[in-house]
Amino acid sequence: MSGAVADTTPRWVAGVVSHAAYQELAACLPTLERQTLAPDAVLVTDTAADSARLAALAAEHPRIRFETRPNRGWGAGGNRVLSWTETEHPEASYVLLLNPDVELEPDFAAILAEASELQPRVALASGKLLRPDRATLDSAGIRMPRHRRPRDRGSEELDRGQYERAERVFGVTGAAMWLRRAALADLAIEGEVLDEDFFAYHDDTDLCWRANLLGWQVLYEPRAVAVHRRNWRRERRHQMSVAVRRHSFKNHYLQMLKNERGGDLLRNLPWIVGWEVLRLGFALLRDPSILPGYAAAWRVAPAALRKRRALHARLRARPARTFPERRPLPAGQEPGL
Repeated sequence: MSGAVADTTPRWVAGVVSHAAYQELAACLPTLERQTLAPDAVLVTDTAADSARLAALAAEHPRIRFETRPNRGWGAGGNRVLSWTETEHPEASYVLLLNPDVELEPDFAAILAEASELQPRVALASGKLLRPDRATLDSAGIRMPRHRRPRDRGSEELDRGQYERAERVFGVTGAAMWLRRAALADLAIEGEVLDEDFFAYHDDTDLCWRANLLGWQVLYEPRAVAVHRRNWRRERRHQMSVAVRRHSFKNHYLQMLKNERGGDLLRNLPWIVGWEVLRLGFALLRDPSILPGYAAAWRVAPAALRKRRALHARLRARPARTFPERRPLPAGQEPGL
């Protein structure tokens, strides 16, 4: 008598966090529906700036769930996707958080699922993100320089194969972030995986920093390819609203306040101070409208310090962690082997 063979195919769901990006959603959603490893479900959570256009998209994609929410920022939208997964799709092992300006290659999820199954300490992952010309890199993971301003690896470089190794990296962009559900309870602080005080920008790198500190790994897998149109670029900086620019400015300080360890701060202090002088000079001379970001950071600092205490109390019982920088995977552990 033979027993039934258990299905070991990884199960996953996707969530797209949108703020009135209906044209971009129209391009993004079909690429989710064409994944060779199909998601169990897809949720689009939108701030309902145009309910008629959202309803039209819902009619075109009947198997995708659409919902509206108040605009409380990207982190709140991402947390909504994670809570929806927890309550309605607990069988899913992974969650893919997407921005609507991302279009996935058909095997994007299958490759990340395969790689994650081989490495149980990988909490977050992503692939190679290209600009719309498909020749220019958008992000090959994120690095954390000594001055503590996160940088997308390879951004605006021509893709000549310089990031073709699967590697452990400091972080991955929230534009296309693959998360292991089993890690989320450990990564949460005060019930939030993504810190909703950030509202916009750096909440992804804040999460990646925390994952590194807690002993989880972040994976860059170049075989998983997507196109990212990326609304925030240096040349478009002043096309972004002042409020968003201020959030980005303030959040640089919040992520340092929450995550930086004392010894690392002392070792990197010359680089940090030099960068802060440059940031202040840029704000004074080129963009004085973001100067209130200092006051905004000060107002949220008590909450950030409280979350820091909660995080670092846990770290004291764990070994110190360092940031990986272009660290290839050990032989025999490469995804796909």
